Amino acid sequence: MTTLLAVSILAASGFDLTFVPKGMTAKMGGYSPVRAEMTVEAAGVKTKPAGLTAAQFGTMTFGNAKFAFALDEPEGGQARLFLDSNGNGDLTDDPAATWESRKQGDFTMWSGSGVVTLNGKEATVNAYRFDKNDPQRAALKNTLLYYGDFGYEGTGTIGGQTYKIAFVGGLSANARVWVDRNGNGKNDGRSESVSGPFNFGGTTYEFKVVGQSLEAVVSEKSVDEIPLPPDLSVGKPAPSFNATDLDGEKLAFPGAYKGKVVMLDFWATWCGPCIAELPNVVKAYEKYHDRGFDILGISFDQPNKAEDVAKFLKEHKMPWRQVYEGKFWSTTIGMQYGVEAIPFVLLVDGSTGNILATVRDLRGANLDKTLEQVFSSRAK
Repeated sequence: MTTLLAVSILAASGFDLTFVPKGMTAKMGGYSPVRAEMTVEAAGVKTKPAGLTAAQFGTMTFGNAKFAFALDEPEGGQARLFLDSNGNGDLTDDPAATWESRKQGDFTMWSGSGVVTLNGKEATVNAYRFDKNDPQRAALKNTLLYYGDFGYEGTGTIGGQTYKIAFVGGLSANARVWVDRNGNGKNDGRSESVSGPFNFGGTTYEFKVVGQSLEAVVSEKSVDEIPLPPDLSVGKPAPSFNATDLDGEKLAFPGAYKGKVVMLDFWATWCGPCIAELPNVVKAYEKYHDRGFDILGISFDQPNKAEDVAKFLKEHKMPWRQVYEGKFWSTTIGMQYGVEAIPFVLLVDGSTGNILATVRDLRGANLDKTLEQVFSSRAK
């Protein structure tokens, strides 16, 4: 059986962690997808499922563990995902993976989930795929995007101070670890999410796997100190900023939204979960806009994509203002807000500048419920 590093963590190392098989991406506030390139060659597959008619094959990798998969996409038929959960090369003796479609304009997006066995424990993995016929995503025609929804959470001691920590995926010195530096129990982005050498309090540390333990040790390298994250909890003031929108108009936030309730929406056209949220966001905008609801989009799209972003906005009926810099993850406002993963949203009172709700209450059906509560209370 294919295994990752053992899940037991020695308390003596300064870290006391528990393996979590599912739900870690929600706790971490996002994820970083990995590209799995697919070919018709069934590398690593000993036994194929019956009835494959248009299959491509690839591999998902988690640490030292590799799991083959097959994606069958018959023309005009139901696509199916098969995941070698136990890593034995047989795609016929594993728990069934889900694979469902969703229309996005003229194209179809697919997503699903399955499990892989790590150290005798089932760990959930999620995957998605853009329409192979979408000309704007031609580079992803033979690509499956996936990420682990499992990981570890617990406590860790760094520089003599104990923090709540968590990370997605397997035990690794290269893991991106959330360190709850301000003790508010939520991931506040870049200043709390570290990987490689990182500087807390003037000392540079790095993570190392020692035996079957994870430790934070003083690094031989020196990097700049990471500032503490902004406090983006309900009732706190949202950081103010000046920007230029996609139409070339300048705006000051939150001043430009006095008398309104505005949702800051950090997103990108390449972000699958962002696109999945769009129907809820558009519906909310249409329902509450006349009552004073507005949205300010902060695009994390890459350089030279302004025309593509503008086209996307028109096709998906997104008339609200957008800030696009073409800086990808280095987007100025995203860094100011410590945004480490998208979609990321905040609801702000345009008059006071105070935060009314955070991402937990602004996704899916919760968005409509939250806005109804906000506007009902304002009407009293």
